[in-house]
Amino acid sequence: MSKVTVDQFAKLMVDDKVGKILKATKAEEGLTPKQISKATKIPNNQLYYTLNKMMDADLLKIVKQEKIKNLTENYYSSLFLNQKTKYIADDDNVLNFSDDWIKEHAEQTLQLVMLQHHEFISALRETINSETDEDNTTSAHGEIDLSPEGEKKVMTDLFKVLNNAEKNDPNPDSKNKRHVKIQLEKW
Repeated sequence: MSKVTVDQFAKLMVDDKVGKILKATKAEEGLTPKQISKATKIPNNQLYYTLNKMMDADLLKIVKQEKIKNLTENYYSSLFLNQKTKYIADDDNVLNFSDDWIKEHAEQTLQLVMLQHHEFISALRETINSETDEDNTTSAHGEIDLSPEGEKKVMTDLFKVLNNAEKNDPNPDSKNKRHVKIQLEKW
């Protein structure tokens, strides 16, 4: 569980160093601080404070430690933040966090939403700054008037589409596949 407040977490999410470190440490085997410094061009003397803050916020994990003389070298990874999500959806069951559960886990819920928004904004920035015509990031927004039953049906239908997307891929043998993240938010 994160040792930081939502406000502290929000401050981390707007720190450019945090974004660079998250991107650099997606390797399963992790990176040492020296490797992170080289990949991000963040000087070592500015890195350790941010690494410690990210560890406190559960944004990094130490995936390996090596003894070098009398020192321990840590390898940091953020890969665990990018695990695939399976959505629960059938006619009677939509993934739904109860109000009580959200209240009990408010800090973690808000931090997860901020992390996902940070990832989306970073990807959108890369798409905007890209020299290619490839559109890797999309945002769609809408407002509709629905009954509670209609709202539940829309969410169930969307979860079904997400769960079946890989099996319904029109070109399942393509060598040009990429990891796609989709985030649904309703309020």
